[in-house]
Amino acid sequence: MTSAPSSSVTTPVPAPSPAPVRAPAPPALLPADRPRMSGATPERTASTRVRLGPSARTAPEEVLLAGFTALVQRWSGQSAFGLVVRTPGAGPVRLERTVTGTETLTVLAAAESVDTDRRDSAERTPGQDEFELVLHAPGTADDGLPSAELRYAPELFDRETVLRFLASYVTLLEDGLSDPDRPVARLRLLPDEELRRMLVDWNDTATELPHEVCLHTAFEERAAGAPDALALIGPERTWTYREVNEAANRLAHHLRKLGVGPDGRVGICLNRSAELLVAVLGVLKAGGAYVPLDPDYPRQRLATMVAGTACAVVVSRSGPADSLPSTDDGESVGDGDGPGTPVLLLDRDEAILAAYPAHNPEGGATPDDLAYIIHTSGSTGAPKPIALRHRGVMNNVADLNARFGVGPGDRVLALSSPSFDMSVYEFLGLTTAGGTVVLTEPERAKDPEHWAELLAAHRVTVWNSAPALLDMVVEHLESTGAAALPDLRLALLGGDWIPVSLPDRSRAAAPSLRFVALGGATEASIHSTIYEVVKTDARWTSIPYGRPMANQRTYILDEELQPVPPGVPGELHLAGIGLAREYLGRPEQTAERFFTWSHGEVSDERLYRTGDVARFGPDGLIELLGRADFQVKLRGLRIELGEIEAVFRAHDSVREAVVTAHPDGAGDRRLVAYLVPEAGRTVDLADVGEHAARSLPGFMVPSTVLVLAELPLTPNGKVDRKALPEPPEPLGEPPAHYSPPATETERTVAEIFAAVLGTARIGADSGFFAVGGNSLQAMRAVTRLNKHFGIRVNVRLLYGGTTVSGIAAVIDERLSPPSNGA
Repeated sequence: MTSAPSSSVTTPVPAPSPAPVRAPAPPALLPADRPRMSGATPERTASTRVRLGPSARTAPEEVLLAGFTALVQRWSGQSAFGLVVRTPGAGPVRLERTVTGTETLTVLAAAESVDTDRRDSAERTPGQDEFELVLHAPGTADDGLPSAELRYAPELFDRETVLRFLASYVTLLEDGLSDPDRPVARLRLLPDEELRRMLVDWNDTATELPHEVCLHTAFEERAAGAPDALALIGPERTWTYREVNEAANRLAHHLRKLGVGPDGRVGICLNRSAELLVAVLGVLKAGGAYVPLDPDYPRQRLATMVAGTACAVVVSRSGPADSLPSTDDGESVGDGDGPGTPVLLLDRDEAILAAYPAHNPEGGATPDDLAYIIHTSGSTGAPKPIALRHRGVMNNVADLNARFGVGPGDRVLALSSPSFDMSVYEFLGLTTAGGTVVLTEPERAKDPEHWAELLAAHRVTVWNSAPALLDMVVEHLESTGAAALPDLRLALLGGDWIPVSLPDRSRAAAPSLRFVALGGATEASIHSTIYEVVKTDARWTSIPYGRPMANQRTYILDEELQPVPPGVPGELHLAGIGLAREYLGRPEQTAERFFTWSHGEVSDERLYRTGDVARFGPDGLIELLGRADFQVKLRGLRIELGEIEAVFRAHDSVREAVVTAHPDGAGDRRLVAYLVPEAGRTVDLADVGEHAARSLPGFMVPSTVLVLAELPLTPNGKVDRKALPEPPEPLGEPPAHYSPPATETERTVAEIFAAVLGTARIGADSGFFAVGGNSLQAMRAVTRLNKHFGIRVNVRLLYGGTTVSGIAAVIDERLSPPSNGA
């Protein structure tokens, strides 16, 4: 390339071509600023030139080509791709490169030199107009240094992106030529100024916040300052800050007597209620860390959670306690191995608690002690206990409250499960700010119509949930033509993808609403990134992930833990005050996800590897792209597919299991399990389904299970997930089992179910969940039933296997006029 100014290297656009004798490597696809349109031919009407560094003055042509090849690999993330080289006096030559990253620039250059002498047929080489980028090198700049020109298609790439790409080329070449022994995967891509901007300037988040106090201490200050202010509004009564604080104090004194102190764990098995806030504060005041135990979880899972966190006691009440796996004496939680964990029932033991003093306990936890342990799905087949400290959680809730002026007078509707860390903000975030928590009626806790009623009746100001829940209440308001909600001023959305249309639809229902997208991980104390959606952009394919919150930092790194340039995908890493202490009792898993990292001006930074694929925009705004591993999020809940697979493999008839997430007809995703039976065994689908339901929460049980003779494998022996067969029609029954609806009401119910589930038909004998529905879809279905029939159908009617005909019968009964004399 040095001897011929007309030499060029090109990256082809992926276009259909005649079938080759052997399949060529795929084209190199650099991250574009705008989507590639199928069948469109990019026009390279723009160009820019950059000076190469001094080391390039004497570099052989093969080295400059090798540097460009390495750059393409680093920016695209592709290990194998095709390039086309044109040299004077010769036709085009197609190079197929596989860059492992372990080779040096000189080794890669030697490989380029060998391949340059091998020419593919003209039929294998795309025409010049099919290329998105063409690099012409070298020219000569005014100072005598070599230069390179890049011609590009402006409909795909912004000029700033092209300039960053060329700056990376210059930086990589200089780094590789100055250190010939350094592997290409470790060569720098970012000039010093750009590196500092990404690592330091974009992470300049230091903020003075009250994170030097514990969560319960902040609550105590509010209780002392306004003891008669409302802390909770329930369906039957209200609770003042004094009442909650004194009840929590009595519980704390009792827990202290039971030996609970700093970092001691206490399980809490309660639904959303005033007692939940009392129990949480009581555990924290005693100095311990609470472990939420969802009463809806299978008993086996609850037993694993209690044992894995070594809970000293479990706090519950009659009703929810029935979900706990009890020992023979019925007074403790256990799995049959060893002594059980004692259970304290707040209603049964009310007289015992009443004997304790009502004043705040002295001493206890410090900001660096544990506040709670929340379990997420674990790849080893058991839930992972994440240990969070007061300091990080207090920083997060104080950040949100300070940004948006949350304080006395604000009210939040409590909808999140206690096992989902967004519930922490509802119960502790609002009350540490002096606000009020509004509770749902237990039997209507999953009813969007009820939520809308509470929002209006109690003049709720703050919404806090996964996006799907807000979407459902907005859908209800839209469908009923209900009055706007003038008091709802703030929506905090996190835990899952946010529909691009939701901000504008939400503001139509609540004109004063500030719509805030939050991102992060449970391992980083609820939220780590923030983006307020002031105005949506028609070009958006997703809501921006945001920027780091106060006292938190974000880094996007490649597989070698090198920072990637803006626009280039990498794995998102979190840092700062919010990071969890550990996965409790899991040192190997902790070391896998948490580690110390240094680069440039950043030294000894403790990072959490999220597994999320993301990229920076040119101004530091983060865009989330997906997952790098086998972890998925469904309806705001994080799921390790490996945990589900491990449960299936534990069944004696199953040899191998693979679980994937597939899109369904309703725009959601569903879990699909592929099972391979043990030799000589037959997999009973009903039996393995019951086995999974005993160990997994309902949202983790696949709705479709397929049995295969063998799993497809890649050439290196790994499961080829892309080769797994497509699941059948996601929902509905096969013709042999289909029973058509017989009455008008049955037909309407079936049609509504089919529309919500995205399937062609639902039979009269079908249960909503039996054909693959989930809890969020059930709420959508109930909203439509209520609107159509003009009555209130409780969502619980869909649970328990009630069929379409059974639901229709209930509706007909409610619609029937009372008989004479009734």
